[in-house]
Amino acid sequence: MHVFRSKKDWWLVAFLICMSGLLLQLLLTMQAKGTMQQYPLHTAVYVLTIVILWWPLWSTRYVVENGILTIKSLWLSWKIPLSAIQSIQPTDHSIIAPALSLKRLRIDYTEAGVQKFVLVSPKKPTAFMQAIQPNKN
Repeated sequence: MHVFRSKKDWWLVAFLICMSGLLLQLLLTMQAKGTMQQYPLHTAVYVLTIVILWWPLWSTRYVVENGILTIKSLWLSWKIPLSAIQSIQPTDHSIIAPALSLKRLRIDYTEAGVQKFVLVSPKKPTAFMQAIQPNKN
C-alpha cells in the first residue's frame, strides 16, 4: 500500500490561517464581551467553519493498493481501478478537484464505458506515477 498526501500551495495555507485567525478573533471578542453564552449558534457556526476550512488539509490523500487508486478528500471518495487509467499528465487546470495545489496531475480513466478524469496533486508526483504505472495494462 502506498499513501500519498496532497501537496499544499503556500497561498492556500496562508488563506486558511488568515480566515481561521479572523474567526478566532471573533470568538475571543465574544468571550471577552461575555456574549458567547447569549449567541451559542454564532459560536457553533464559527467553530464549525474553522473545522470545515481545515478538513481538506487533514483528509486529502491518495492511496494505491491492490490495483486500485483511492482518492479521499473530505467525505468524498473515488475508487479507480489502475487498469482503467488511460493516461496521467501534468496540468495546471484550476477547476475544483481533490487537490490542494495548482501543480496537478490529470488522470484520464474509463468508468462504465464513459471517459472521465480527476485532478490530483500528490506531494511526490514522481513516486505517485511510479506506484500507478507498473500495475497499468
